[in-house]
Amino acid sequence: MRVIVSFMRTMLRDRLIWFVLIGGALFAAEWAWQQRQNKVILIDLPLVEKLAVQWQAQTKSPPNASQLDALIEGYVREEILVREAARLGLDQQDVIIRRRLAQKVEFFLGDVEPPESPDEAGLKVYFDANVERYSQPEKVSFQHIFANKEAEAKALLAQVGADEANWRLLGQPFMLNREYAGQSQTDLLQLMGGRFTDAVFDQPQVNIWFGPVRSAYGWHVVKLVARSQKQVPEFTSMIEKVANDWHGEQARIAQQAAWEKLRQDYRVEMVPLEGGQ
Repeated sequence: MRVIVSFMRTMLRDRLIWFVLIGGALFAAEWAWQQRQNKVILIDLPLVEKLAVQWQAQTKSPPNASQLDALIEGYVREEILVREAARLGLDQQDVIIRRRLAQKVEFFLGDVEPPESPDEAGLKVYFDANVERYSQPEKVSFQHIFANKEAEAKALLAQVGADEANWRLLGQPFMLNREYAGQSQTDLLQLMGGRFTDAVFDQPQVNIWFGPVRSAYGWHVVKLVARSQKQVPEFTSMIEKVANDWHGEQARIAQQAAWEKLRQDYRVEMVPLEGGQ
């Protein structure tokens, strides 16, 4: 018994023991306080005003006393359910919630002080560097006759070259249109495929039937009706759009920089597959 008492006295004189005991007590108190606070829902004036403003925005009239009570009770219900969902880890298992949270953080990453707009000379430099964005591409208008086989298309070319009065009645039925207006290379590429697009845009003459031209559907005899050259607008007519585009690009650059900085704080470790070497 004396040995135990002596040992206890020695331990109580050790400052490290007191440090551990006090630290443990503080940790337990902090944990208990946090648990208690997690069960407390504060309803303050700014929250009530926010609920009232939201109600008025939706109904165009301020809430009365009973409506305000219902709004507060609705907030309390939602807050309790959200806390319980977080406690149960439901936010970690729902793909939609994860994506929404990620989208919100991305929004915050881009929420930075916008840089000062450049002067007109600076915007002109940006315009010149991105002139393709503001240019109207070359476009063509054309008519075509469809055939299933190349030999059939060759015969149609000879026929329509001699008399094109009834060209719409010639060839095979086609699921799309027999004539198109104002088609860019991108438009036509999606519509007919690469070989057809190259053949039409490489055709130097207008109002002459040519072919056969291969498309994603079969063979065609084609007549180029009109061609509009690429058009580059004047900078002065686009200055407002150029300024908006410049600000949008700066926001994207800032968001990317914020993401790269955030990414540096995390380390990715690949867990080897079970049974892997």
